Amino acid sequence: MSNLLAIKREVMTLPVGARAELAEYLLSTLDDLAGEEIESLWVEEAERRYQAYLEGRVSGRPATMVLREARERLG
Repeated sequence: MSNLLAIKREVMTLPVGARAELAEYLLSTLDDLAGEEIESLWVEEAERRYQAYLEGRVSGRPATMVLREARERLG
């Protein structure tokens, strides 16, 4: 089992408040990233999502539908 998976499982045993505190801490560490690091992370995420789409693990939706739903939610 990978270290990350083990950490994720252990974190899920924490009380909600402790998980929220940990999440806040982890997010704050991302504020220190340089612009190039952030861009690189977004590229990796986009590639991961595109690969999932190509493999049929997720499906696409027309942009018109997504935008309409967003407008409805914003009200």
